[in-house]
Amino acid sequence: MNCQEFLARLHPYVDGELSVSDIAAAEGHCAACPDCARVRDAEREFRALLRRQPRETAPPELRARILAEVRRRSRRSARAWRLLVPAGALAASLLALAFLLPGRQAPDLVAALVDKHIAYAQLDRPAELASGDREEVAAWFRQRAALRVIVPDYSASGIRLVGGRLADADERRAAHLLYEKGRMLISVFMVPVSGREVRLEGARLSYRGEEYVTFERKGYRAVAWTDGHTLFELVSALDAEALLECADRLRFEHASLTRL
Repeated sequence: MNCQEFLARLHPYVDGELSVSDIAAAEGHCAACPDCARVRDAEREFRALLRRQPRETAPPELRARILAEVRRRSRRSARAWRLLVPAGALAASLLALAFLLPGRQAPDLVAALVDKHIAYAQLDRPAELASGDREEVAAWFRQRAALRVIVPDYSASGIRLVGGRLADADERRAAHLLYEKGRMLISVFMVPVSGREVRLEGARLSYRGEEYVTFERKGYRAVAWTDGHTLFELVSALDAEALLECADRLRFEHASLTRL
């Protein structure tokens, strides 16, 4: 077994789903290849972290109280809102409500990506490839998994690229870009979904003329959308406005690339 064959079988290997002969071949390869052994150990550590993540949900009573408060406020006149809340604060309040009141439970795939972000955020070195070079990271995904990845530039917002890693999502290899703002991790996931129906069932939000699905899970915000070929998702503890700004930048760079 060579490195390419090992990486293609990494996830079923770590999950114990390979045949006995394939497991023996994978273990033999790891014994001779320190790089693949490190990838295996990191993936096992990640799965251990996932298993320790709580699966708590908000109680129905809390949701009912929030909905009642939203309905009460909605009955106020528009003039009262203008008098009581400055325009900027009103916009921020509406964005926060969009994340806090998703309307429906987040779909399994999108929620699973949030769990991956939470688990990787606890690792000392969450990136499989540690690099701040956008071209190097994009080339790494092409070489490792034949993924064409847009690596957005967020440096103008004080957000630096940390690197990337391959993720397993919806039984497919997906790209996971990692950024930092201060000590806050930001994940950008890109999952190939061509030929599959993807249902995004969070709260619908329009931002600068584009439609997004937004929700909050375990204290982290997520913004997701699909172009029919790829599911894009950003996850972070950033405030709603900043996360949508990042999503808008990614959409702009993706549109520019596809026009070339």
